[in-house]
Amino acid sequence: MTIIMKILVIGATGLTGTHLLKHLLADGHEVTAFVRDPSKLSVQNPKLKVAQGEARDAASIDRAVQGQDAVISAFGPRSIKADDLQEVFMRNLVAAMTKNGVKRLVNLSAMGAGNSRAGAPFIMRKIILPLFLGKMFEDKDKGEVYLLGSTLDYVNVRPGRLTNGPARGGVKASLDYKDLKSVMSREDLALFMIAQLKNAEWVRKSPLIGY
Repeated sequence: MTIIMKILVIGATGLTGTHLLKHLLADGHEVTAFVRDPSKLSVQNPKLKVAQGEARDAASIDRAVQGQDAVISAFGPRSIKADDLQEVFMRNLVAAMTKNGVKRLVNLSAMGAGNSRAGAPFIMRKIILPLFLGKMFEDKDKGEVYLLGSTLDYVNVRPGRLTNGPARGGVKASLDYKDLKSVMSREDLALFMIAQLKNAEWVRKSPLIGY
């Protein structure tokens, strides 16, 4: 039986966020979508609330976190240029959750972030990250310092390349890339993230996921 929760979804209008909303609402949860522009939110449901805010606005994040049972963040970078957006966002989110006593955070990271870089596939490690996505991952890594150093019951999910195909199941999770194909659909990613709201296996870990 599904335990109904109050869940804040950050990045709700993104490609992964829309899958999160669909499945969370289908399961009967009370969902709050944290968005910059409410007009971009196409989903309507009696159990869906909207909280308008910005990643850099600590006060809006704090208001949205209040009263929630858990947070799922599918917040992603807006640019591959040098920025501190992800760092500032994670600092604000960790502070708000700590202040309001909300412990469970399921966060969308990426393969190659943090300590997963050393074992990443050769092309990702030697070409894609240093030549194209270095600044973006540098910002992501700085943000994860706040997350990993927090007292939250986080699950820091690290998928590889994402596709827009339907969920097919068979998702694997690992800490070392073993027997892991670094590609998956966004819908499968969303379903894995939702499962971590109550799953204790990966709490305070950063699982790599794929097929």
